Amino acid sequence: MEQESLTRMALQVAVYALLKMAIEVENLLSQDRHNIHAPVKEILFPKMMAAGEFIENQLSMRHSELLQWFRIVELPRIAGFFSSLLKKWSIEYAGSGVAGIIVAISCCVAIGKLGPGRISCPMFKMSIEDASIELMNISYSFVSVDKLHQLATEAGFEPDFLSHFGKKVLPCNNVEELEFWIGLAQKKLLVAFHRESVLLETKTLHEKVQADSLVTLGLFAYLGRKTRKFLSSKGINDLDEMLKDFLSYLECGSLFIYPEFSSISMYQLFMEVVTDEIGWLDFYAAFPSFCNQERRSKHHAIQAEKEIILSNVFTVCYDVFSGFAHFTRSAQQPLEAELLAFLLRSQSLLTVCLDDYWAAYDISSSGLLKNSETGSSDRIPSLGTKSTSRFSAALEAKEKPTELVTRGNTNNKPQHPFNLRKDSSSAGGDAITFVEGTNAAKSNAQQEGLIKKYSIKLMSTSMDVWMGTQLLFIDIMTCLELLLRQLEGHKITERERRKIKRTVNDITTLIPITILMLLPVSAVGHAAILAAIKRYMPSMIPSPYSTERLDVVKQLERTKKMEVKSWGNLEDPPTMP
Repeated sequence: MEQESLTRMALQVAVYALLKMAIEVENLLSQDRHNIHAPVKEILFPKMMAAGEFIENQLSMRHSELLQWFRIVELPRIAGFFSSLLKKWSIEYAGSGVAGIIVAISCCVAIGKLGPGRISCPMFKMSIEDASIELMNISYSFVSVDKLHQLATEAGFEPDFLSHFGKKVLPCNNVEELEFWIGLAQKKLLVAFHRESVLLETKTLHEKVQADSLVTLGLFAYLGRKTRKFLSSKGINDLDEMLKDFLSYLECGSLFIYPEFSSISMYQLFMEVVTDEIGWLDFYAAFPSFCNQERRSKHHAIQAEKEIILSNVFTVCYDVFSGFAHFTRSAQQPLEAELLAFLLRSQSLLTVCLDDYWAAYDISSSGLLKNSETGSSDRIPSLGTKSTSRFSAALEAKEKPTELVTRGNTNNKPQHPFNLRKDSSSAGGDAITFVEGTNAAKSNAQQEGLIKKYSIKLMSTSMDVWMGTQLLFIDIMTCLELLLRQLEGHKITERERRKIKRTVNDITTLIPITILMLLPVSAVGHAAILAAIKRYMPSMIPSPYSTERLDVVKQLERTKKMEVKSWGNLEDPPTMP
């Protein structure tokens, strides 16, 4: 226990000295540039003071002489070590104009990797990660994004740079900047596919052309998947068929070029590599969120929100196509015929979806305009439509029995009270019989509706279980192959290690689920149990049975059924901008 306490104290002193030297290096560089503004000091000084105060309180509680030892002996020793190191680093970035900020960001990232648990210091409540993000934003205002990426790579905080700026790629008004991000994603995917030699053996082509094609297909497949997940997260599932075709073709259209990707295992490997390499690229992170539960019912977006969300989707897709076109022109990257056909067909589908969107938007706008002209006295939308006619007819039918009763009571005077009571009882019996018949019909209709509903739910759940079992079997076979390769002396990648670990966890969590499925209940009960676990305890569900992975398989199966040749009647789109 004492040893752990001393280790934490030593780490706290190191953090304090590192922050102190980062501020001093920035002050030194600011004097050389005759720059009064010192953003590093403004951001890091409060954190440094909090850390120093915490350390001094801890030392004074142990022994009063320890505080003097810390100030006179230990702190100058550690600070001297960091001072020479940071000054050497700053010389390497001296020509950038943001050398002090880059050094400070490196220090913040290094401290962040230690984690609050190892240091146990209140300064982490102010979040050292927020400080590094603020410093990155400041440095972005001084240098271009490509220069800043180069400095981040050299300084060792490229993952933090990508994680932060990858969420701000779109919307983008700077074509060169968008071109840089597309090029960076292409470059990272190219390196990844060269590393995954299995993917390069899917077709007998020259390796460079093969890898370049996979890179482009991976980028647009990633765009399709992010778009589908974005729409699903916003509660928009009632998409028209053309938009579903566009998203399916964008995400899984690679199988029309490489039939090997129609295999679930091969396509899964392809998308795992893509997601691992460019998962930092979030096309929709900067767009506003409309997930206000108070304004929605059952997570369904209202029409106005849906139109705004779809507008954002079409904007993002168009910007990515445009950025890719600029990148290929500037890089003079040739595209093989099949890949070019894929891109032009995708753009054709996007154009048709956009035309349909604007047509629907014009109709809805004209409907809203008509409603506003009718005034507040009339609350029924689209007056004069068939639905309104049916609504009026229903009202008339509802009013007719009352009118008949009223007229009968006023015009026909009773002559014989006994006959009246007899007729009334007869009419009452007929009415009771009619009501009973109506209730029975309603009850039968409800029962049929419930049976149909649960039958569909049971069939859907059964299909999900079957697809999940297939995915689990594929994962197990893949992991066995990886383990055999490792036993033969081959080195496996970090992604493959994560896959093995995930599969082992899936097998472990499958045991309690299997026990629940063996309970003596009906098939509908099993489906209800599985649905409840998915909703309330999703961590218990093995990943092959998760909604995310099942949606990928469904999307792949939907794409296999698409008839691309039938799209030949689509209007030829203009050449890619």
